[in-house]
Amino acid sequence: MNQESYPQVPQVAAENAAVLAKAFLNKVYLWMSVCMLLTAGVAAYTAQDAQSLMWAAQNSWLICLGTLGIVVFMSFGANRLSGSTLTALLLAFAFIQGILFGPLLVHYGIDSAGKAFGCTAVMFGAMSIYGSITKRNLSTMGRTLFMLLIGLIVCMIINIFWGNGMFDFIICCAGVVIFALFTAYDTQRLLEIGLSTDEEVRSKGAVLGALSLYLDFINLFLMLLRLFGRDE
Repeated sequence: MNQESYPQVPQVAAENAAVLAKAFLNKVYLWMSVCMLLTAGVAAYTAQDAQSLMWAAQNSWLICLGTLGIVVFMSFGANRLSGSTLTALLLAFAFIQGILFGPLLVHYGIDSAGKAFGCTAVMFGAMSIYGSITKRNLSTMGRTLFMLLIGLIVCMIINIFWGNGMFDFIICCAGVVIFALFTAYDTQRLLEIGLSTDEEVRSKGAVLGALSLYLDFINLFLMLLRLFGRDE
């Protein structure tokens, strides 16, 4: 999900824009980093604890539905929920993702996961920097990217039943491109949110922005892990 709702408010004068936008984006990255550390810690624990690992493997669909529910609830309830509630939901999402990633660490191996993470970090960083400095208006990409995301999900569902290796490779390559573009798009969108004069909007926007970029990162990571990972 990359369509979080942000309240629209008047923006600041141009001379203060750069400072406010940078401070806001730094806060977004801070929350994103906290989520990634939480996910990594829970994933590492789950991977080495036999009971937790078995439970996660047996209930993967339930976990996926739980994380999807949190994202939908945060996205559509942003205006009604308090900042502290949104923060708690964000951390809960990161925690549950760690449980889901535990079996993946075992399945693909630490080395493959490390390589995929390194590649993801480089791509994510490059696209996020591009989104923050480019003069091109990326807002026109939003609808196209969303439609491509829907198509990607449909193809993934189809291939669950088809099980075609080449089709899966194409899906993963397409996913890498889509989520890399989403990273640039979301970064530029968040810079605009960072110009808000409303402190509540900035506070909620930082949490929702962290969710957006976190989703971009982990989905990019999963696509690369499927491309370069191996069974151990």
